[in-house]
Amino acid sequence: MTIAALSPAAPRGRITPARIGAAALAGGAVDLVYATAMGAMAGRSFQQVWQGVAGGWIGRQASDLGWISAALGLVTHFGIATAMAASFAVAASRAPVLYRRPWTSGVLYGLVLYAVMYGLVLPLRWPQVFPRWDGVPSAADVVAHIGVGLAIVFALHSRDARAA
Repeated sequence: MTIAALSPAAPRGRITPARIGAAALAGGAVDLVYATAMGAMAGRSFQQVWQGVAGGWIGRQASDLGWISAALGLVTHFGIATAMAASFAVAASRAPVLYRRPWTSGVLYGLVLYAVMYGLVLPLRWPQVFPRWDGVPSAADVVAHIGVGLAIVFALHSRDARAA
């Protein structure tokens, strides 16, 4: 056994801003690509998609504010992704089994993220629209959230494995 292996500098399961940031970027990027692609298929531009997210803060006038509101939407998006990554990091630091089965925990975490977003967050903003099941588009939303969960878990897991 080497001295480096005994070093307490990076204990397994340690939560750091860098680890959470990397996981937030990974999960947020998966969802950014998905949301942008779905918006494009519905005839919305990149700017319009992210203005829609900003609309959660500022309402319909988000579409009048150009790239400023799109930037607010992107910051909001990655802020939510950071909360998602931090939540999993905290849970996994208390239940290391979540790292031992990253595929299973990633899929399950993605399902939890979908349930929270579509069962709680979106209904708070648009109670007349959510929750709802819309067939194939809703199934695609579930799959996208699973992708987000997997991206977060594997970003944290790979950093955890290097720190061990």
